[in-house]
Amino acid sequence: MLQNIRNNIQGKAAKVIIAIIIVPFALFGIDSLFNSSAPSSAAVVNGEKISEAELQQAITLQKRRLLSMMGDQIDPAMLDDSILRKPALNTLIKQQLLLQAAKDENIEISASQLNATIAAMPQFQEDGRFSQERYQQVLRLQGYNSSFFKQLLKSDLTIQQLSTAVAGSAFISDAELARSVGLLYESRDYHFINIPLAMYTKDVSVSEDEIAAYYAANADAFLSEEQVRFSYIELTEQQFYEPVSEDQVQAEYQRLVDTNNAQIEREAAHILIEINDDRSREDASAQLQKIRDDIVAGAEFGDEAKKFSADAGSAANDGLLGFTSGESFPTEFEEALANLKVGELSPIVETEAGLHLIKLVSVRKPELPSVDEARLEITERLREQKAQPRLVGAVDTLKDLVFNAESLAMPAKEMQLEVQQGDWLSKNSDNGLFAYPAVKQAAFNAELRNQGLNSDVIELSSEQYVVLHIEEYKAPQPKVLDDVRNDIQTILSENKAEAAALAKAEELQAALSAGGRAEEIAKAQDLSWNGVIDGKRNDISVDTAIRNQAFAMPRPQPSKASVSTLRKNNGDRVVMQLLDVRYGDLAGLKQSTALDAETNAYRNKSSQEFSAYFNSLWESAEIKIN
Repeated sequence: MLQNIRNNIQGKAAKVIIAIIIVPFALFGIDSLFNSSAPSSAAVVNGEKISEAELQQAITLQKRRLLSMMGDQIDPAMLDDSILRKPALNTLIKQQLLLQAAKDENIEISASQLNATIAAMPQFQEDGRFSQERYQQVLRLQGYNSSFFKQLLKSDLTIQQLSTAVAGSAFISDAELARSVGLLYESRDYHFINIPLAMYTKDVSVSEDEIAAYYAANADAFLSEEQVRFSYIELTEQQFYEPVSEDQVQAEYQRLVDTNNAQIEREAAHILIEINDDRSREDASAQLQKIRDDIVAGAEFGDEAKKFSADAGSAANDGLLGFTSGESFPTEFEEALANLKVGELSPIVETEAGLHLIKLVSVRKPELPSVDEARLEITERLREQKAQPRLVGAVDTLKDLVFNAESLAMPAKEMQLEVQQGDWLSKNSDNGLFAYPAVKQAAFNAELRNQGLNSDVIELSSEQYVVLHIEEYKAPQPKVLDDVRNDIQTILSENKAEAAALAKAEELQAALSAGGRAEEIAKAQDLSWNGVIDGKRNDISVDTAIRNQAFAMPRPQPSKASVSTLRKNNGDRVVMQLLDVRYGDLAGLKQSTALDAETNAYRNKSSQEFSAYFNSLWESAEIKIN
């Protein structure tokens, strides 16, 4: 297996191929790679394909979500494509089924609905108003472009509208409401007796013979940690830094000036008139031309936007859309905006959303520090730019050299690098290179160890790489009895105390089952007891575990009490006796509580209705997974 992994992955050719792939991904998106021929499909849902490209997008999005939630603490195994593939594909299949159902029901999200939703999203607002600049910034941070985000949002809104329509058809009968309220607002009377583990711990004694016998029977539980010591070669970007001349700094600064001059952002405002069943293109054009004439004659653009614009998100803000660098709006919109002077109005512009009257509000470009202020940053960047190709080349060379080498000595000599020696480390160590899971995994790789192989060159970051060779290994060894004596004594003491507490609990449970009263039994045993009358499911004054157990117990019968025993997390035992159960009554609830109960019952029924609806889609669908 290791040989297969190592074959055909070395050298600069692989990097050239990767570069060819990355460029169209970055510039045009995944679809651009598949336009020239029919895309391979990961699944087919009712005749509609889910492509491998779409699946890879879904897997990438899932990785981003996991990384945003867990950060550096995430287990790298959780990001493995083979693990994420199945849940990601299931999500795409479910989404495809729902989008197909929405299409059959003629559910469609208009461009104006989509834009209004985006404008109302808090994460895109500053001071309570939609900010085009913030919108673009947030999307960039998430790795989206505007069109891809709108595509995702449109699908979500379509499915949401379908869900609302299906759930809205649900109704709950009086009998269902009564049952729901009966269970939700049920009350119970119960007693419980506490049996603290500490009562028995202090009286427990453990003999030397018991300790020795437990040690002999459980020797495998008392092993030392396996340890490893390895040598390694490290490549870092800093090793390839070179001096940067003043001419180079000046040339780079001039490039920044030129780039800065090209990064013009335009602040746009617009008035949108939609074309729909009630308004033809000619009527919409005539209305917008009238608005334009009024503005030219002295009317305020913002006032006209508030009166007539169909874009609710911007209309309330004088038609303002925020700043764009040329990619935020449809092509026709951007071209018209680019041809305007500040304060000037455009002719009527048509896009998918309808007809627009556009105003260029202001123009800005980023501020640029002076060359002296930027000198240090420029110098560092130029050093990194020069060092990075040399580092990549050195990594390729190192991969080739260590592949068949018996140790790291020859590769280090060839590349004039130092072989460094690590200390003894265990799997629980997180020091130095063991802070990287990939290094730890390689260090304890039995195949590398047994065959005396060097590891692959491991990328710790884009600026740091390492390759290691296992020098020595210490397998887990049984610890001597004296080193684990106290641990065994603690284990045996806890086991004996738990057994005694359980025996006492079983004794009390039998007494309660025979009809005894909790108060009398507890006093006779010098134990504490508690009684709960009219206890509710959400009564926070009672321990959660006890309350959950009380509401899980069967209803008591006239001839037989309902009794159970609970073990708490700390080892204490609780013996419980359920006395009475009373179901909730809607008529006995306060008006506000009754309204909440009905709302919750309806919400649960709506959720059930949608689940049943989706299950019917799934069962009747033709789904083929490739």
